[in-house]
Amino acid sequence: SRPLTQKRLGPYLMELRLVASILFGIPPTKASMEDAIILEVQRRHQFRYPQTDVSRRGPRGTIWYIIDDRWFKAWGNHVNRVASTEQDGQDSRGIIGGNARGLGKINNTALLADNGSLALKPEIRWRHDYEIIPPMAWSSLQAWYDGGPPIYRSVVRYIPSNGAPSVHSRRHTVRTEYEIELYPFFVTLFLCDVASKGEPRPFQQAAPVSRVSPLRILLVQLCKGLEVDPKYGRLWMMEHIPGQTKDDETKDDWLLNLDQNIIEQRNRRGHELSGKINLLLELKDMDSGKWPRGTDGKSWTVQEKHYGEIKPFGGDVGDGIVGLYNMGNTCYLNSSIQCLSHTPIFRDYFTSKIYLNDINTTNPVGHKGQLAQVSAVLINNLWKRFGQVTSHLPKRITAPGSYAPVNAPALTPKTFKESLGKFNDLFAGNEQHDAQELLAFMLGGLSEDLNRIVEKPYIEAPDSDGRPDSELAEIWWSNHLQRELSIIVALFTGQYKSLLTCRSCKYESARFEPFSFLQLPLPEDDQISVNLVYYPITQGSDILKYSVRVPH
Repeated sequence: SRPLTQKRLGPYLMELRLVASILFGIPPTKASMEDAIILEVQRRHQFRYPQTDVSRRGPRGTIWYIIDDRWFKAWGNHVNRVASTEQDGQDSRGIIGGNARGLGKINNTALLADNGSLALKPEIRWRHDYEIIPPMAWSSLQAWYDGGPPIYRSVVRYIPSNGAPSVHSRRHTVRTEYEIELYPFFVTLFLCDVASKGEPRPFQQAAPVSRVSPLRILLVQLCKGLEVDPKYGRLWMMEHIPGQTKDDETKDDWLLNLDQNIIEQRNRRGHELSGKINLLLELKDMDSGKWPRGTDGKSWTVQEKHYGEIKPFGGDVGDGIVGLYNMGNTCYLNSSIQCLSHTPIFRDYFTSKIYLNDINTTNPVGHKGQLAQVSAVLINNLWKRFGQVTSHLPKRITAPGSYAPVNAPALTPKTFKESLGKFNDLFAGNEQHDAQELLAFMLGGLSEDLNRIVEKPYIEAPDSDGRPDSELAEIWWSNHLQRELSIIVALFTGQYKSLLTCRSCKYESARFEPFSFLQLPLPEDDQISVNLVYYPITQGSDILKYSVRVPH
């Protein structure tokens, strides 16, 4: 019978709806189904993390998302009001400029402090200013209605100073040992390893760090994201940011105890909790088993010994004054290579062998790392020592328009040229080409061969939606770095703004596209030069020659 069939298929239909709504972001056709899906997600979350006398919100580490209470209540009131009515299936998502069910996008900005991070405002109240929902519930609502930003918090050990009950308890007499931490620290994270020679480099901005949990939890999370065993990592408290002057020259970076929280250790040293916190994640060299900064952070091992293929710039490196022989019409090749070779950071990246850590052999749009390999060989040959003897004679003074011969070696980039022809048929022969064509191909190919992103996620290009240019540009750039992260992107990529305006409704849509080069047409001259010879009628007058510019 039909009721029996519906009863049997009911659980499977719900599973299909959950997959479609959560994984693929497909909005249900009816508002009542949205309510049913969110209730089912909350039921499953509660079943997986049941409430106990000591943990009202699940065990330590459980993730909860925070959403604006006014929007969440408006959504709940709407889906309950239109259930079992003709308005249940009404939606304006397909209409240009229409809001999903008339509710608008989720907006959590009213909950955030004005410091550029995801820190919450002080004194906000549960179920008055905000609500807490499971991660899959947030994923569903955010996919259906868009908006944000996403704000998540973790369950930690709850130790109130005055014995007060949990802020998320319905009964004020209930006390708990675990609760959601609303106000973690937001710190700046740096990273150092043997590739950076122990020098800190920026890693994460405004990263949340628990005030009460041991720092070992943070270390495990960071190492998991880098796919590194936590035993090869340790954390430092940085007393100054690289490149900035120290306030106190006597203060050095100090190693953090992973079994204690950050407050205990800063209090022990008399540090203020309101100041800016900078943490450094140091990764041990797995080949040598040594820390780049040494055991105590004072005797850096990478400065005493080179490990594996990584060698510091200097030592065996020459002055780079090496020519390239012309192999027919290859002046475009020689000029491009010399420009790239004398770009300082780009040169150091290859001569120090750091590029070996970034070669991507699985990128389907790359060259299996081969373009990066042959480029590295050529650049290292240009910068190796050739045994030149530095002359102590005074420099020869040359007249303008003349030149003095340079006592420098030269190479024939035959292997590089042949490899280049295999990668791109355009450069296989000896025809003349534009240097910009070669640079465009090399920058694009090297970026793919050295791309640290192994699997590129699909990211939909965001619309401007009235956002400020600075915010929209940051979103576009962040999305770009999730797909393209290489030395080429860092050195040779920028953004340009393009603005499209609808002729009928005057709606403006801005985009901030990444670019590595700009092709600018030369302006056409709308005038021509006409030469005239003036022969005067009067005898004795001089014949004059004129050049006049007139329009086409």
